[in-house]
Amino acid sequence: MRLHALGLALGLAFGLGCDSRPQVGDASPLPDSSPHVDEMDTGTEISQPYTSALECAECHPDHYAEWRQSMHAYAAISPVFDLVAAKAFRDTAGEIGPFCTGCHSPFGLAIGEGGARRAADRSEMGLEGISCDYCHTAVANDGQIGNNQLVNLPGELKVGPYGDLSDDEHPNLKSDFIVSAEFCGTCHDVYKFPGVQVEQAYTEYAFSPAAAEGVTCQDCHMSTVPGVNSGKVVGPIAVVDGVAYPDRERSSHRFIGPDYSFLDDFPYPDDLEASAAAQAELHEQIQVLLENSVRIKSFSAEVMEDGETTEVLLTLESLTSGHNVPTGFTSERQLWLHIRATNPRGDVLWETGDLDGDGNLRNLHSHEVIDGTVEEDLDLVNLQSKNIYIVRHHIDNGSLQSSEDRFETDTIYPFDAQSVVKYSLEPLEQRELRWEVDNLDDDAELYAELNYRNLPPYVFQAVGAPQLLPKVPIVTIDTAEASR
Repeated sequence: MRLHALGLALGLAFGLGCDSRPQVGDASPLPDSSPHVDEMDTGTEISQPYTSALECAECHPDHYAEWRQSMHAYAAISPVFDLVAAKAFRDTAGEIGPFCTGCHSPFGLAIGEGGARRAADRSEMGLEGISCDYCHTAVANDGQIGNNQLVNLPGELKVGPYGDLSDDEHPNLKSDFIVSAEFCGTCHDVYKFPGVQVEQAYTEYAFSPAAAEGVTCQDCHMSTVPGVNSGKVVGPIAVVDGVAYPDRERSSHRFIGPDYSFLDDFPYPDDLEASAAAQAELHEQIQVLLENSVRIKSFSAEVMEDGETTEVLLTLESLTSGHNVPTGFTSERQLWLHIRATNPRGDVLWETGDLDGDGNLRNLHSHEVIDGTVEEDLDLVNLQSKNIYIVRHHIDNGSLQSSEDRFETDTIYPFDAQSVVKYSLEPLEQRELRWEVDNLDDDAELYAELNYRNLPPYVFQAVGAPQLLPKVPIVTIDTAEASR
C-alpha cells in the first residue's frame, strides 16, 4: 500500500500528460464508461469502482454532514435535471449520450447508467451525485477543461489539500490539482460541439482578476462567508475511533452557489421537518452569496431640457472578481431590474421588469406577449443569456431564397442553440443603464429592485412540470429609490 501511494506521488510530481491514463500500483483502472465517452444506456451491470459517501462519513462526519446538504449531493436526484436531460436525450434520439449524466451522476455512469436513466431507476451509488470519492480520486483533466473529462484513480489512495502517508485508514496524498480552479472547471465549463459553450464559469474565471491574484473557486465557494474569500473554519480533518486528528483549516463542503432543492424530502428523506430547516438555512446562505455578488451602485431621475422627459439612470456593479454575474447556465438564470414610477396616490406611471400572469417577464418567451394579452417590455434589463437559432426560408426545391432571407430566434434550451449571447456583468464591471421616460408627474417617486431567480416559468411550462414553479423564489438582491 505504501508503494501504491509513493507511485502516485511520483506520477503527480512529474506531471500527467493530457493523453495519459495513469494506473499506479493496484489502483483500479478507469471504467470503459468514463464520463467523457458517449455511451448509450445498455443497462449492463458493471462493478462499482468507487466508495460510497457513507463510508467516508465514519471518519469525516462534519464533511459528510455538509456534503449531504449540498447541491453536489442533490445533482443526480434533481427533478429539473431529470426532465431536461430526458428532453435532450429524446430530442437527439440518444445521440447526446451521457452529456448531462457525466457531471450529475458520475458514479452511475461508471457502472453503465447512461443518459436515458432517470433518478427513479438509478442505483444507490448513482444517486449520490458528485460524491466524496469522485473528487478525492481525481488527479488530472484529460484534454480540454470541461464536460467532465477527469482522470480518476479509484482505489484506497485519496488525494486532498493535505498529505499524510502515515494514515492508518487509507493512504492520502497532497494534491495541487484538487485545490485548483481547473478541477472545478471540469464540470463548470460545458460545451456542445461544434463549439457552443453553454456554461463558461471556468472560462470566465481564467481571464478574471481573481485568477490573476491566485484566488480560486474554492476560496469563495468553500469559505466561511458565501461568495467571499473569507478563510476556512479550523477543526479536526478526521475523527477515527473517537480520536480526533489535529486541527487544520477545513473547507466547507456545502459548496454554496445559487441553486437549491425542489424536493421537500432533501436532504433527509425520513425527516421533512429537518429537511425544511436545512433548506431554509441554505436559502439564507444563497441570499448572502447573491448580495456579495452584485449591487445597485447608484439610481437617479432627472428632468431633461424639454421639461417633459425624465432621464432615469442606474448603475449596476459586479462585486465578483472571479466570474461573470450571473454565471453557470445563464440562459436559465434571470437577473433583472424591476423599476416602477408612481405618484403620491400610488398610481403606476411607468414600469419595467414586472411579470405577466404566468410569472414570466414580458419578453418573447411570455405566452401572453406572444398572444397579445400583454405588451412586450421594451425597457426590460435582464442579464439572462439568449440561446440563438437562425431560421432560414427555402423555396420549393429546398434551396435558400437568399442569403438575407433569414431571422434569429431565441430558443429555450442551450442544446438547441447555434450560439449563446451573454448579457451578464463581467468581473467587477460597472454598467450604466439609461431610460428616457415620458409624462411622469413632477412629484413621481421611483423604486428599483434587483431581482434574481434560477429558472423562469416558461422552462417549467416547456418540460411539463408547472407543479415545481411555486418552489422558485424570486430573490431581491438590492433596492434603491429616486425622486423626479
